[in-house]
Amino acid sequence: MGLEKSRSKGTGPLCLLWQRFGPYHHARLKAFRKLHDVVGIEFSSVDPTYQWDKVTSKGGAGLVTLFHDRFSQEIPVAQIQHRLAEVLGAIQPSALAIAGWSGRVPLAALGWCLDHHVPAVLMSPSQRNDSPRVWYKEWPKKRIVRLFGAALVGGAPQKRYLMELGFPRDRIATGYNVVDNGHFFRGAQKARKSAKSLRASLGLPDDFFVVSARFVPKKNLERFLKAYAIYTKCFLKKSWSLIILGEGSGRARLEKSVDELGLRNFVGMPGFKQYNDLPLYYGLAKALVLPSTSEQWGLVVNEGMAAGLPVLVSDRAGCCEDLIGDGENGFLLDPLDAAQMAGALAKIHRCGPIKSMGVRSLEIMRGFSPQSFAQGLSQAVAWAQEAPVKAVGALDRFILKQVMRKNLKGYQDQ
Repeated sequence: MGLEKSRSKGTGPLCLLWQRFGPYHHARLKAFRKLHDVVGIEFSSVDPTYQWDKVTSKGGAGLVTLFHDRFSQEIPVAQIQHRLAEVLGAIQPSALAIAGWSGRVPLAALGWCLDHHVPAVLMSPSQRNDSPRVWYKEWPKKRIVRLFGAALVGGAPQKRYLMELGFPRDRIATGYNVVDNGHFFRGAQKARKSAKSLRASLGLPDDFFVVSARFVPKKNLERFLKAYAIYTKCFLKKSWSLIILGEGSGRARLEKSVDELGLRNFVGMPGFKQYNDLPLYYGLAKALVLPSTSEQWGLVVNEGMAAGLPVLVSDRAGCCEDLIGDGENGFLLDPLDAAQMAGALAKIHRCGPIKSMGVRSLEIMRGFSPQSFAQGLSQAVAWAQEAPVKAVGALDRFILKQVMRKNLKGYQDQ
C-alpha cells in the first residue's frame, strides 16, 4: 500500500453520497444532521430501480444533485469524475461517507478522497450470500475496501462479510439499514383507528398478508404464490387474503400465476405505493411477508416491524439475523421450499399471541432507528479521521480504474 502520509484536515461539512435520495436516506440524513454539519449528495435525481417521488431538501438539510434526470450508465467516467471534483472541491468535506464499493460513482468518489487525503467511510449492506462468491471477484474487492478508513454496515452478517474481505473489526460500525420508524408507527396507528372506512376506500379485505416488493425474480413471488395456494387449501374460506404491493417487469407472469393457481378471489395487486401510503396498508394487515431468494437487507421488514406487525422473512435476507426472533416476532422462511413457506403462513394464522408478536417487533426496532444510523456513522467517521492516510500504489490505482470502467455490479445501496 505504500508509506503513510499526513492527513490534510478538511474544513467543510461531512458529506454522504448515495445514488439517489429516497425517503430512507432523507430520514438518515435528518438524524445525522442533529449531530453534525452535513451535506447530502445524490448522484442522480432519477433511478430506474425505484419509483420513489423526488425528495427535496427540508428543514435546512443540504442536498446536492450531481446530475438531473440522467442515469449513471448514460454518463462517461471522465464526466462523473469532473462533476464530483467540482462539487466536492467546493464543499471541502472533512469526511465523505460513500454507499457501496463498486461501480463508477462510489469508486470515483473514493478516488477523489484518496487524491485529496479526505477520510472515506464505506456504507455497505452487502453480505456473503447476496450472490455466488468467486476468488477473482473477491480479490479486487479486498484491495478496494481497505482503501476506506472505516465502515458502517447493517448488522452482523454484513460485518462478518467485510471482515472476510480483510477489513479491521475495530473500524466497522453497525446501524446502516434503518427507516423512519415513527413514520410507519404513526401511519399504521392512524389507519387502525379508521380501519372500517379505510378498508372500504382502499378495497381491502378484513384479514390479509401484505407483501411489498419489486416484481423481479429475486423477490421469489411466483414460488410464494404456490406456497400461498397450499395455505388457502388448508383454510379455505377462512384464509387470509394476500395483497402484493409493487410493480415491475414480472407483473404479467404474476397475474398469470394467480389465475393458474385459482387465486383470483384471494390475491390483490394494487400497484406500487409511495412512502406516505405504505403505513396504511401495513396498519390494516395481519402480517408482512418477504420471501426473497436474495436480499442484502430487506428494509421492507423494518417498515412492517415499525408498524407493529409480525413478519415472515426469508432466511436469505440480510436482516433476518438481527431483526427476526423465530417464533418471537414472526417466523423464518425457506424461500426455496413452497411447503415450508405455506406452513409458516399457517402458523402465523393459527398463532394466538399475534399482537404480542407485533409488540416484540416494535421493541426490536428501537435499536434500528435513524438515531442508530447517526450514532454508528458518527463513530465510523471518527475512526476514519483518526486513521493515517496511506499512499495508494499503482496496483490499487489500476484496480480502481478497471472496476470503474467495467461497472461490474452497479451501485450497491437499497
